[in-house]
Amino acid sequence: MDLEDHDNLKILLNHVDYLEYEPVSKEISDAEEAKKEKVKLEDGVVLFVAVEPEDDSAVSKDAASEISSSLNRLGAKRVLIYPYAHLSQSLARPSTALEVLRQLEDNIRELGFEVSRAPFGWNKAFEMKVKGHPFAEQSKSFGKKSTKEVSASEPISEPSSKTTQARHSKQETLSESAMLARVKKSEFAGLPETDHRVIGERLDLFSFQELSPGMVYWHDKGLTIRNLLLEFVRSEQKRRGYLEISTPALANTILWRVSGHWDHYKDTMFFTQMGEEQFGLKPMNCPSTFLFYKTRRWSYRDLPLRVADFDPLFRNELSGVASGMFRVKTFIQDDAHIFVAEDQVVDEIKNVIDLMARLYAIFDLQYTPKISTMPDEHLGTKEQWDVAVSALVEAVKSKGIEPIMKEKEGAFYGPKIDVDVKDSMGREWQCATIQLDFQMPRRFRLTYTGADGQEHTPVVIHRVIYGSLERFIGILIEHYQGRFPTWISPVQARVIPVSDQFVDYCKEVLGSLLENEVRADADLDSSTLGAKIRKAQLERIPYMIVLGKKEQESKSISIRRLKGDVVQGIALREFIRQIQDDVANFR
Repeated sequence: MDLEDHDNLKILLNHVDYLEYEPVSKEISDAEEAKKEKVKLEDGVVLFVAVEPEDDSAVSKDAASEISSSLNRLGAKRVLIYPYAHLSQSLARPSTALEVLRQLEDNIRELGFEVSRAPFGWNKAFEMKVKGHPFAEQSKSFGKKSTKEVSASEPISEPSSKTTQARHSKQETLSESAMLARVKKSEFAGLPETDHRVIGERLDLFSFQELSPGMVYWHDKGLTIRNLLLEFVRSEQKRRGYLEISTPALANTILWRVSGHWDHYKDTMFFTQMGEEQFGLKPMNCPSTFLFYKTRRWSYRDLPLRVADFDPLFRNELSGVASGMFRVKTFIQDDAHIFVAEDQVVDEIKNVIDLMARLYAIFDLQYTPKISTMPDEHLGTKEQWDVAVSALVEAVKSKGIEPIMKEKEGAFYGPKIDVDVKDSMGREWQCATIQLDFQMPRRFRLTYTGADGQEHTPVVIHRVIYGSLERFIGILIEHYQGRFPTWISPVQARVIPVSDQFVDYCKEVLGSLLENEVRADADLDSSTLGAKIRKAQLERIPYMIVLGKKEQESKSISIRRLKGDVVQGIALREFIRQIQDDVANFR
């Protein structure tokens, strides 16, 4: 879908287990009347909607018609329309927006659905749990001039000079230099202190910039956390015999037509043109991994073949400040595809569950596996699906876990295990997924030579444990409230002098810490000791090393832990060993 530069009705569709909201305060003077009480929708679809200036009754009618098709495919009957200004930077006037929302509500109701609407013009607190199937989150945009369908074979045309000039004219209302020179205010004002966006900004982990909407700018401390997570899962996978590959971000769209993803993902892909051919940024790794598999001949002796890929992925979904790290346009997964013979499926899924249990135990995350079965739109026969579902059930039960069944929520190519994890605040998040695929190996004509000397088709297990690293880090930020365990804390220790006369000793201690691979820094500002300690506490640094006359003379250090206890006069080498033990014992 080629989006032109026109106003659009923007809708983010979420198929949810539940959404609960509560009006908190009026945001505008002409807000609708509403009671300050909790309202809950269960097992339905939430439509987050932003109305733009040119939207009207015709647009709302078109939107209702297309949304009804999605609702029918999902088998959903209950709908909540939720006004959500964060989806757009060009909003209609309140009177226009409210009228379009009412028309959308009436149009969807006329099509036979049970519809309710959250009050317009209010700040609302909400909690939502989205279902785990691949069509549970869909972004849509509607408008009289907003979209042009592109056929599978039609190249994307270059914008005309008139269109280009119009865009440039619009951009000139705020010059490039003026935009870059603006001081960015906090985007997260008004959010609760426990929110990952607030904590992440305070700890200087990441930021979002309007010139790259829905994409994370990793700061040095946040990138440290991401790299540590990747290093950890890499080391675990190497011990389990995984290979790691990297494939191009860009591929001819033929690749996704062959895989079958085209019909399901083309509206959320980024495209470009090379000559007469259309290319897309990859929204998933599996088709590229299959091309790697086809570069050589494999034998049954090579199986299971475990192949990991940590390349960035790109999905053009509605996202941004409102979602923070939980919905972004570019992200990294701890992705892997495992090629197995049919008689190896159960044992290999057990191995994946063991790896998942190992990783989640590190973070003290409780989890619940849920098995999703054949959706209405699927590849393959019912018999193939029944065999695959039975294998998943057997693997989960072998671990002493009774799985929860989620009917018709599997991927289009096979059933899957979705894993919900529970954080320190009791909330559940879908992270890991283990998908069993009998279909795409056939579409790509993947083979291996069996013990009988004949060619056979492998089964593929698609799996992630963290899932999106961006989303997982957002979960960890809220799970730990920024007080990360020592092994993953971006700064493990801060060196603080009692006064300026001990700066040289601070630099000496800092040098020793860094040489021993302790992630440390020093606060050498001229502010008071109390102010420096408070700053370190706000930054959630596990250890503060305080150095004064006594420590300098004895060549020792005094440490203050984040939780408040103080240990005086210990040897630096003993502290370094303590940090190393903290890391070793936690991991």
